[in-house]
Amino acid sequence: MKLFRAQRNLYLAGFALLLSFLLRRLVTLISQQAVLGASSEAFRKQAEGASQAARRYMEDNDALRKQLQEAGGDGGSPSSSHDENETLKAKVEKLKEELAASKRTLEKAENEVQAMRRQAEGLTREYDRLLDQHARLQAAHDGPRDKKEE
Repeated sequence: MKLFRAQRNLYLAGFALLLSFLLRRLVTLISQQAVLGASSEAFRKQAEGASQAARRYMEDNDALRKQLQEAGGDGGSPSSSHDENETLKAKVEKLKEELAASKRTLEKAENEVQAMRRQAEGLTREYDRLLDQHARLQAAHDGPRDKKEE
C-alpha cells in the first residue's frame, strides 16, 4: 500500500509541475499578445496619420500647381521653360568664365604686388648700406676733428 501511495504522489506532483509549466507559458503568451496588440494599434494610428498627411500634402501640391498654371497662363509651356533653362545655363557658364578670368587677373596682380614689395625691401636695404658706406667714407676723408678747430 505504501508503494501505491508513493506512486500516486509522484504522478500527482508530476502532473502539478506540468500544469504549472503550462500555466506559466500561457501567461507569457497572453502578455506577449497584449504587447503586440498595443504596438500594432500604435502602428495603425501612425500609418493613418501619415496617410492623412500625405493626402493633405498632395492636395496642397495640386492647389499650388493650379495656382502656378493660372499665374503662368499659356507661357508656362514646357518648351518655353526649356528655352529659359538653356539661356540661364548659358548665363551661368558665361559668369563662371568671367569669374575664372577675374581670379587669374587677381592672382597676377597679387604676384606683381609681392614682387614690388620684395623690390622695395631690396632697395631699402641697398640704400641703408650705401648710407652707412657714405658715412664711413665721410668720416675717413674728414679725419679726426679737434674741438679747437670747430
